[in-house]
Amino acid sequence: MTKRLTRLCDGATTRGAYMEWGTVASVIAGGLIGLSGDTIGRIGARRQARRARQEALEDAETARQHAIEDEGRKAREDRQRHAVEKILGAYLEHPILLVGQEHEDTVRSATDIYRVLAFEQSFLLDDDLRHRIVEISDLLDLAVAGAVPGYSLPEVAFLSRSETRMLMGVWSRGSELPDSIKSWHDIRQLRPQIAAQWQQTLRDGGLSISLPPLSIY
Repeated sequence: MTKRLTRLCDGATTRGAYMEWGTVASVIAGGLIGLSGDTIGRIGARRQARRARQEALEDAETARQHAIEDEGRKAREDRQRHAVEKILGAYLEHPILLVGQEHEDTVRSATDIYRVLAFEQSFLLDDDLRHRIVEISDLLDLAVAGAVPGYSLPEVAFLSRSETRMLMGVWSRGSELPDSIKSWHDIRQLRPQIAAQWQQTLRDGGLSISLPPLSIY
């Protein structure tokens, strides 16, 4: 009887010990799970923070690039307006008269106007406007060389002024560029012939320079 009670007590003690250890294990497991969850949460928070910082850096870089682009675009537009002013001003600073002007003075004025147009056209952003101004400067240069048959230098220079003023006025108002004024249109039609003849003159003089097409400007 005593032995049986002892065995029962020992069994109860063992079961109690098992229960105590089970409880402890459960607590430990729960703690580990909680700790693991907390650790995972902190890792996730750090990842989110890093991602947020990365996105903030990317947004800042994008904003910086946009600011640079906007600044560059504004600078180009400002330079274009300055070019238009310089081109129009060239005809005022270097007058061309149809009659009553010494030939040397006409050549000097036409040459100075050509220099301004040839330089400032590079800053015109509108392709059509730039090509039209390039053509004007090209014909003006050819006229100075006496290579525009049927037209004197004062005529070419005077008509180029009217054409330029018309183009700049239309462009400034934001309208589509129209056809040339009648007299300048006639000169433009002669340009391929004029260029070919001038090219031949260069070859006859022993030069091998080729006139580039206006489209490259």
